Amino acid sequence: MKVENDNIQLTIEMPKRTALNREDFLVNVRNKVAVDFIDNFYKKSIKLGILIGPKGSGKTHLVNVLCKSLEGVNWSFLSSENKNIYDIFNTNDVIIIENINNFHSKQKEEFLFHSINLSKELNKALLLTSSLQVSKLNFKMSDLVSRLEAMNTASIEEPDDTLMEALIIKLFNDRQISVKPKTVNFLMQRIERSYLGVSEIIELIDKVSLSQKKSISIKLIKGLID
Repeated sequence: MKVENDNIQLTIEMPKRTALNREDFLVNVRNKVAVDFIDNFYKKSIKLGILIGPKGSGKTHLVNVLCKSLEGVNWSFLSSENKNIYDIFNTNDVIIIENINNFHSKQKEEFLFHSINLSKELNKALLLTSSLQVSKLNFKMSDLVSRLEAMNTASIEEPDDTLMEALIIKLFNDRQISVKPKTVNFLMQRIERSYLGVSEIIELIDKVSLSQKKSISIKLIKGLID
């Protein structure tokens, strides 16, 4: 990834993964296990798994990467609001259920339990996503917990400094904003070390810059976060 500002050039050497219809997915040691998990998910004999990662870490991005790779394979997202669960499983080869960490009712737990059983009964691939590890989901159904614990999992970890720096540049670049290296370094020393934290502060900086009709500078950023 390369960001230019006049004669200043900031270059981050990052492996990249192209996702159709979206910006490149930045890959490093903090998420490579998850990328490999998605790359090989449908190739495995047992196609049941959970993609785990904090909010904003790119789980949906990777799910979209998987869907785009399934040429000639029927797939569908499934939510607990769907009434025709059996029909969806019967007519698709891959089912995706996102954000199971938001399942806080007996009804939703039963829906998830039923979905896992159907995937096995009909020999269908089932991919779940969660922002929490299985041990922290606090589900009440012991049978559901045991089934989840038996599934393959892959986790995205919070970003290290290398990925943080690349994310800052990428998020500015997505907004067609060029930033100087000293601005990136200033942010690196002051913002929360998380995907969500990076995303939120870049969005705030962009909105304030636009509303105040000011260029993005250390002075502007300092007024927001110091």
